[in-house]
Amino acid sequence: MRGKKFILIATAVIITALAVYFAPFGKTNLTTYIMDVKYDDTNKVISGLETVDFINTDDTVLNQLYLHLYPNAFKEKDKIPFTKEEVELAYPYGFKPGYIDIKNITFEGKKMASYKIEGESQQILRIQLPEKLSKGNRIKFTIDFKVQLPPATGRFGYGEKTVQVANWYPILSVYDKKGWNNDPYYALGDPFYSDVSNYNVKLTVPRNMVVASTGMVKDEKIYNNQKTIMINAENVRDFAMVMSPDFKVAETDIDGIKVKSYYFNDEYGTKALKFAKDAVKFYNEFIGKYPYKQYSVVQSDFYLGGMEYPNLVMISKSLYTKNNIFNLEYVIAHETAHQWWYGIVGNNEVKEAWLDEGLTEYTTIMYIERYYGKAAAESLYNYIISGEFNKYIKVNKDESMIKTLGQFKGWNEYTNIVYNKGAMVFHQLRGLIGEKKFKEVMNKYYDEYKYKNATTEDFIDVVDSVTGKDTGGFFQEWLN
Repeated sequence: MRGKKFILIATAVIITALAVYFAPFGKTNLTTYIMDVKYDDTNKVISGLETVDFINTDDTVLNQLYLHLYPNAFKEKDKIPFTKEEVELAYPYGFKPGYIDIKNITFEGKKMASYKIEGESQQILRIQLPEKLSKGNRIKFTIDFKVQLPPATGRFGYGEKTVQVANWYPILSVYDKKGWNNDPYYALGDPFYSDVSNYNVKLTVPRNMVVASTGMVKDEKIYNNQKTIMINAENVRDFAMVMSPDFKVAETDIDGIKVKSYYFNDEYGTKALKFAKDAVKFYNEFIGKYPYKQYSVVQSDFYLGGMEYPNLVMISKSLYTKNNIFNLEYVIAHETAHQWWYGIVGNNEVKEAWLDEGLTEYTTIMYIERYYGKAAAESLYNYIISGEFNKYIKVNKDESMIKTLGQFKGWNEYTNIVYNKGAMVFHQLRGLIGEKKFKEVMNKYYDEYKYKNATTEDFIDVVDSVTGKDTGGFFQEWLN
């Protein structure tokens, strides 16, 4: 995100039919989410079924599974994931709850599952497995659920013109070397951590609704006043949508990738398309080829700059103006870089937010350098990154970068440490190892951790392998 400036047998038949419709997938060792959901625009409710075909890829034998229920973070006014300063911006027309109801869960469409909803604000779903699941084995379970969207102009909710549907369905927690990652939806940063999976989504909406989403539309049919869209998304970390009956859409092509702009104003919607195309072109060249067929930039009722999701980014509608044209370009360049750093190469955004945000912010500076020259990039870097951090550090002693989102005291601290100091690490590294080696690091990091989750240690190992030197001291000094 960039915003510092700115049941049952019948069910089994339905799900099986969807699976057959979309098969085959590119990777058979991935977990698959198959959804059949309907959006009620009058009541702002999404309801339907989600079947999860889960494969255990870890060495540990699992007795239970954990899934995030992020919508429940929006259920109680005194627990919503916004700072006090943000509440009026996020809820311009007052608070109403958002949440997710779990109606039932079945295994293979037949056996009722034993489950419990727990954790902070009931954000975690724990499912007891009918038998132990060892590495390489799979299990399918179906969740019947309903989501109530809140009147919130953030990632999850709706405003005057758009409906933001992100972090909205039950999604598996990541199981890694430290066990299950069941962190709550923090108010600061991007509190998400997920594995790459495959998605098949059958979405029913009002016939006049235009939908921008993760993945590719495979089919679309209209029945009376409704429209059914079949969407396929392979090798992605999440599935998000933005909807509006008023969207205009423009598209172009770069390197065989369809780039789309969803907007309301022709002049700035087409400018957004150009910025997105330029960003994809540069990142393809500098980092590595974007592996998906489509990427969308979506003007949204989003109050805080921009937000990244696989194949799709939300951009605040407030940036689509003459006075904000540079901010629009910068935010689009930043969010597009997130397609590489977070989308393709993942990391734990709760515990190591600097790794994707710092790298994304510095990659954005390199975008400026590519299209506006080194002098402009250096000036911008000195002004909004190192300059802002130096102001911050004069009055703040804590500059440690390796800490969880819950340990940050506010947006000022988070922004300066995660974005600004994070970008400074990569700027200094580039100066230390030189242009050629820096590009080699970016290429190797991307190639080795594509579709995986990387850690700070993984990145340092890549730097050391490229340079043939031990750079641990350099990183220790900066990170700690």
